[in-house]
Amino acid sequence: MPTIPDIQTLTNQNVRQELADGGFARQNLFQVFIENGWGKNYSGAYTPFLEYLKNYHLKPIYGFDWNSGFKRKLAFSCAEATIPTSSYATGEVKNNYMGIPQEYAHTRITPDIDFSFYIDRNYTILTFFEAWLDYVAGGNEDMNQYDEPATSYTRRLNYPKHYKNATGFFITKFERNYKTDGATNINYQLINAFPKNVSVSQLAYGEADVMKVTVTMNYDRYRIYRNSAEVESPSVGAPIIGIL
Repeated sequence: MPTIPDIQTLTNQNVRQELADGGFARQNLFQVFIENGWGKNYSGAYTPFLEYLKNYHLKPIYGFDWNSGFKRKLAFSCAEATIPTSSYATGEVKNNYMGIPQEYAHTRITPDIDFSFYIDRNYTILTFFEAWLDYVAGGNEDMNQYDEPATSYTRRLNYPKHYKNATGFFITKFERNYKTDGATNINYQLINAFPKNVSVSQLAYGEADVMKVTVTMNYDRYRIYRNSAEVESPSVGAPIIGIL
């Protein structure tokens, strides 16, 4: 008979000490931050998506400036986030051992994840994701207010390199002691992320709830960092715990 571990006991007096020196992690302490991680043009001179946001005719419609504190506003507006996970697609082998089917992994799957953002009164949070979607579809960047909408709009999808955010999408999970020595944060970095679906909360008379936009993000993979504020070059004592 195998050696079975003894039953462990836990009391109110030692719960903080036994559970990772501080108890359980809280799900309401997090931040989602989107930086400039979109691919540059082939000469490396500029980033096509950010140039698209500066378009003379479209900038008044979108109503925000990427370089004037909008990223901070976007981070504070995230109401709900999903931590990325993965699973495996498997195959089955039945003939290696008589009567014993076995499974093996052949493909790692990273399912899409959802984020909810509060919509501000100027609708800049909503229009940012609409602009991102429009850029993916290659909306006519030369369109202006005098064009006839029924005839002037065309679609030609952009290259994934230009609309996918390769390195600038972060989810940081922290605790109340994040400013103290020895505090542990865990950071998820989505690789090649882009919005696959954008939906807005339903409009209805009645109780005045805050509007939200729910964004379904697709990504190729994710990386996990622990105790690292600088994901580009983690410091000593802030190791990468997974390249997934």
